[in-house]
Amino acid sequence: MKIKFLLLTLALTSAFSFAAHAQAMNDHQIAEILEEANDAEIDAAKLAKDDASHKEVKEFAKHMMEEHKKNEKETKKIVKKNDIDPEDSQWSKALKESAKANKDMLKKQKGIAFDKMYMEQQVSMHQQLLNDLDQKFIPNATKPEFKNHLQATREHVSKHLEQAKAIQAKL
Repeated sequence: MKIKFLLLTLALTSAFSFAAHAQAMNDHQIAEILEEANDAEIDAAKLAKDDASHKEVKEFAKHMMEEHKKNEKETKKIVKKNDIDPEDSQWSKALKESAKANKDMLKKQKGIAFDKMYMEQQVSMHQQLLNDLDQKFIPNATKPEFKNHLQATREHVSKHLEQAKAIQAKL
């Protein structure tokens, strides 16, 4: 199961990364991707908050839900203030498909297998988001306030990644 998850994640991540290199992103597309990433994190966290068996995994899920709801709210405020209309793109669609596939796989797990898969997904998703913030989103953002928000988001994502890795190592 772990290999199947890793192969799916690699396939979707590769498709997302390849597509991202094909053309530069704009603020509208980046805003939609950030919204999709927050939605994916919130959905996965809701599931983990209820279904995880390990206390630390449940606490992490609750923390992720709070953090990503906060980021979602701040993103919407900044996007509105800067006249950025989130726009669907091949990247946001790939992210949505990846999130759905991950959630579907997670729903099939129970107990420690659920905890391990959730934390694997969290490490993978946060690592990919961190890479995309550094290599694609921040460099391509044009509105200063939005770019600053992406840089602040990057710091949170980096912390989330370290927390996820620490919990994953304990399982």
